[in-house]
Amino acid sequence: MNYQQLIDVGLSDDLESFERRLVSTAEALGFPIISGVLLRNSAGGSQRKIYGNTPEAYLASASDQQDARRDPVVEHLRTRTVPVVYNQATYVAAGVGELWETQALYGYRTGIGVKLHLPGEKHFMMGVDREEPLPEPGEKLMQTVAGLQLLAVHAMTAADRLLTPELRASELPKLTKRELDVLSWTAQGKTAWEVAVILGMSEKTVNFHLGNAMRKLDVTSKHQAVLKCVAAGLL
Repeated sequence: MNYQQLIDVGLSDDLESFERRLVSTAEALGFPIISGVLLRNSAGGSQRKIYGNTPEAYLASASDQQDARRDPVVEHLRTRTVPVVYNQATYVAAGVGELWETQALYGYRTGIGVKLHLPGEKHFMMGVDREEPLPEPGEKLMQTVAGLQLLAVHAMTAADRLLTPELRASELPKLTKRELDVLSWTAQGKTAWEVAVILGMSEKTVNFHLGNAMRKLDVTSKHQAVLKCVAAGLL
């Protein structure tokens, strides 16, 4: 997985390209199955949209809400914010080994799940799965989890945008020229240090402008700030 793949996921123009890029990036991480769920709560009720390449046969067999409530991975993502790494032992320890047996038939033998939040009562859960065992706890597994979390940030931003009416530049807070300059170079994959060299300022000043832009745009990462500006045609 490379940075450009992440950017491409976040900038997807439609659901078809989004899912295609999402699956391709997951495969680059070593996982043939990926699924994401965007949950949005409002006064009018809740909205849920599922993305990914979940096997149709599995969807047909996994509609039992009672089983979903007993699933230890689902419960973890529902109640906690840290990633979860699972395998057969996770289900056996929770006393629901039969759920793992059923899911394993469709390739869900071991995997990783993450949960992220957006402003406005919006939540995004994403998981990747495969049949082969994951690396033992250590640096390699940590890198895999970190890669998935970064993918989730870009996927969440795209998923929310694709379900939201088109954003207009006039609806965004006014950004300064320096803030837009910094975001423009960030969109090209440059680090804060590289942007500092290009623009002839200190790295601290670059981070200052990034922080201001993030605060104005009501986002929690520079990547989300970039994607929001791109969606509005500012970059």
